[in-house]
Amino acid sequence: MKQFAGTLYGLAGFTFFSIHDVIIKVLSSYYLPIQIIFFTSLIAVPIALFLIASTGDLKSLRPVYPKIMLARVIILSITGICVFFAISTIPLAEVYALLFSSPIIITALSVPILSEQVGWRRWVAVMIGFCGVLIILQPNVTIPQLGHLAAISAAFGISVNSIFLRKFGTKEQGGLVLLYPLIGNIVIMGVLLPLVYVPMPLEHLGLLSLVSIFSIIAMGFLIFAYRVSEAALVAPMQYSQMIWGIILGWLLFAETVETHVLVGAIIIIFSGIFIFLREVKKNVPSSITERPI
Repeated sequence: MKQFAGTLYGLAGFTFFSIHDVIIKVLSSYYLPIQIIFFTSLIAVPIALFLIASTGDLKSLRPVYPKIMLARVIILSITGICVFFAISTIPLAEVYALLFSSPIIITALSVPILSEQVGWRRWVAVMIGFCGVLIILQPNVTIPQLGHLAAISAAFGISVNSIFLRKFGTKEQGGLVLLYPLIGNIVIMGVLLPLVYVPMPLEHLGLLSLVSIFSIIAMGFLIFAYRVSEAALVAPMQYSQMIWGIILGWLLFAETVETHVLVGAIIIIFSGIFIFLREVKKNVPSSITERPI
């Protein structure tokens, strides 16, 4: 039974991420993603520093690969804007369904970037997964909204970041991997903030604090999950967000899930799970993805 503790931790982590996204959707009615990301990162930095100091996972502020770290910071900042914009403009279930394509994209990118060998079974799963994306977007029926394009762009950003983590992440300090993207958000969004800033009441600052806290808690649960259980028992828990997206979107925002979105999401989820299980069997570094704050 102890081996399934990671599954429960993973489920808890992705549940907190779902609540985190609900608050973002509420705040997005008042503010642009740049302002939300700036303040959530600003609040998250001292929390992250406290956690890093308590674990002793920071010996130096200099990364092993400074250029790769800079690229990760820029990619995650752009990805964060895309995720927050998608959450603000399209139903949560559709955002999650498109973000779930990231393990499929990672597998496709691992060949040209990492020179990994991908067997025909995983290639078939990749093709099927992309068919699921097309079913959701229905490009032959209607023009995808900007929110859909933002979610797909975010999936690519998450995938490229995960590729970097797969190749270089094990050599970097865990504290820096967490801390530098937050600092990057503050710097990049801080430069842009005067262009979009809207005064914020105290209750909205409180909600931003909850976003930061829930993000840190979610990442903490996932760290514990991967420490106590095999990745195969943890990673599939990310798909529980689809259930939360449907329930919370309906209860709080009167969102409905269209049939083609549900069908496409199911195809993407099964493709992603198949790819992950094949990677575990082949002892390939897993396509674990990192959510921007």
